[in-house]
Amino acid sequence: MFEIREIARLGLAFAALVVFLWRGVNAAISLNAGDETALLAFPLTVIFPLVLTVILLLMKPTKTREGLLMRVGTLIHLLLIVSLPKFSLILALGFPFVFLTVEIHETWLPKRLTMPLSRLVIR
Repeated sequence: MFEIREIARLGLAFAALVVFLWRGVNAAISLNAGDETALLAFPLTVIFPLVLTVILLLMKPTKTREGLLMRVGTLIHLLLIVSLPKFSLILALGFPFVFLTVEIHETWLPKRLTMPLSRLVIR
């Protein structure tokens, strides 16, 4: 069984909290300036992806290393979507590249390169 290392899990959770607070402050500043679109978009552009992030962080261990790497890639991708609102649509359309990257990582790259990278987040 493969699972995300505790330090990586805490780091991703902390990053999600920082991004949530940053986007919340930006929404409040925009609302104070008279632009309510950031606040109206907040549930769909911030809360929903971060709920998905929390769900992915709390999932049980997987049986395959590749599945867990895809989960970690998706977590990072969701954090990028929330933290870069101008590029969020482009990033959301790029989800297949996360899976392609993991597939290339697992099948084409030499093990002496992939094992140290995988050990950073996988236990």
